[in-house]
Amino acid sequence: MAMARVLLLAALFFVTVPTTGGFVVLRSTSAGVRITAPKLGEMQRRVVVPKLGEVQRAADMLRQAKDDASKAMNASWKNSNISMRTHQEDKSDRKQWTFQSFYAAHTTGKGLWKWNNALNAYQRHLGPRAGQTLALAEVGVQSGGSIDMWKAVLGPNMHYFGIDINTACNKFTDATTTIMIGDQTDMRMWDSFYSTLAPKLDVLVDDGGHSPEQMGMTFWRAFEHINPGGFIVTEDIFNEGHVWSYLFNVAKCVGWWQRQVESVHLYPGLLILKKAATRGKGDFMDTLLPWKVTVDSWEAMWAEIPLHPGETIAVQNQQWGSMLSEVSMRSIFHQFSQLYAGNVVDMPTGCAVTFSSICTTKVINTPVQNTLLGVHAFQDTLFVEVAASPPIISADRRGTEWIPY
Repeated sequence: MAMARVLLLAALFFVTVPTTGGFVVLRSTSAGVRITAPKLGEMQRRVVVPKLGEVQRAADMLRQAKDDASKAMNASWKNSNISMRTHQEDKSDRKQWTFQSFYAAHTTGKGLWKWNNALNAYQRHLGPRAGQTLALAEVGVQSGGSIDMWKAVLGPNMHYFGIDINTACNKFTDATTTIMIGDQTDMRMWDSFYSTLAPKLDVLVDDGGHSPEQMGMTFWRAFEHINPGGFIVTEDIFNEGHVWSYLFNVAKCVGWWQRQVESVHLYPGLLILKKAATRGKGDFMDTLLPWKVTVDSWEAMWAEIPLHPGETIAVQNQQWGSMLSEVSMRSIFHQFSQLYAGNVVDMPTGCAVTFSSICTTKVINTPVQNTLLGVHAFQDTLFVEVAASPPIISADRRGTEWIPY
């Protein structure tokens, strides 16, 4: 990217976009079992050679020995087959970690703190990439627990790049973990990161400082370095003011990049952009709640939402332009701004600003958070997922080792 464009992007991202009275919506219609056979007890039989004249007795004993050997062979074969079946069943019953199951099982060790609905979104969008060769960067290493989570779920072919301001995070460096110490608002830090460590990424997760400036710099610097089909994720946007100070600037970028963007996904407190893949669109559509209703206006959409709990409502209008245009994205963020609001409380009170391993944060839902699970913008259609019942949005600290900041 030319320096002039970089500076233009930077300038635009740090200008607060004023709210206008109305929003024009543009839309169109246009993812050898190695059986260690059990060591069976080796049967040893002592064959007594008959004395002279006891031929019949010897023959009987030989027949009995033969019968015993046959029974032992059959027992060995049966036991071997049982062992094989058991081993195969154990292997097939062994489930691949999901983000949710790993989080629930992580009770000791490095600290880990993620919103439960973010884990659901990660499983939906990133889970299908498990086992692939991946480069994932995370801003906000914190106490290192997420490193273990990403590796456990996405598999041994993933390399983790962590960015943090705390030098204590350097201790997590290993063969598949690279740590860079730096400030996410520092353009020179990003220049160094992308030029020397990770020219291309499949996923970038921003769980850093959460200010509009920090999120903005991270978002727009990432896009050109994301591989086709890759993702940019911003976590913890529980501040409705960030709709105008951050997400409206995201709308600018999506408008510029729209030919290279496949979709933008809004969840409570979470934003996910997927870059267009070179071929295919993955299996996201298969994960949508049942889709039965299509409307052509915001008014009709809001009227239908209470009538379709547990279902998806599609918004389409042939007279609208691309849903991924700047104006259209602003309209989306405006319509669903309450997904990014909500009063966050912690239990025990005040634990969120301590390093206690016992802490839960919970969102006191807005009406929209009580009603919607997610909103998904594609070039020609907006999909709105209606919750079957009001969701609980919370984050339990997991692990026992927390690095002070």
